[in-house]
Amino acid sequence: MPTPNPSNCLRYWDLADHIQLTDAVALWCGVEPAELATLDFETQCMSAKRAALVTALREDRLEYEDLGIVTGHGKVYKGTPIDELLEKNRLIIDKASLRRWFEQLPFEDRPPFLFDESRQTVIPDGSGVAEMNSLKGLAIMATLLARGSMKYQSGDKPNAEAIGRAVQDEAEKLFGDDVRGFRAFNKKIGEALKVFNRELPGQCK
Repeated sequence: MPTPNPSNCLRYWDLADHIQLTDAVALWCGVEPAELATLDFETQCMSAKRAALVTALREDRLEYEDLGIVTGHGKVYKGTPIDELLEKNRLIIDKASLRRWFEQLPFEDRPPFLFDESRQTVIPDGSGVAEMNSLKGLAIMATLLARGSMKYQSGDKPNAEAIGRAVQDEAEKLFGDDVRGFRAFNKKIGEALKVFNRELPGQCK
């Protein structure tokens, strides 16, 4: 039987809207989850990444779903405390939430299973629609802002960095120093403009 190409396997992870914690750690480290399951050890980097994800889950910075327990009456009970869900591997992480979490990290770390846009040119009907619409909305707002002021332009296009910096400055005025979610906002705007231009070439002017 031929060995599957890991980069090809990532295409199928794109179709899932949730992912288990262990699978997320493995893919973040560039390891196929099935291969990780055969190892009898975990690297220091894997342990650190797992700890970071667990902290984010406990602090409600990552959205997740409780897989629940089937009761004797055939109903599914949900509401188990987070630590028990982690211990018994009974939660799955929302991938859109995980992607947003990575975008807010104070350093560059874009794992391909979430950020290789070359694989994501076609989104199946019904998956990621809300996020795609949010990106398009951001691109439209950036375009309108650029049309209204030259300081938000780069040539004849919106300047994502200038807009992101202005958003962060305003966020600090409104919310104080805890604005981690806004520090990489220029990247989010840049991503939104790419999506918008891909569907409507030449419109972001």
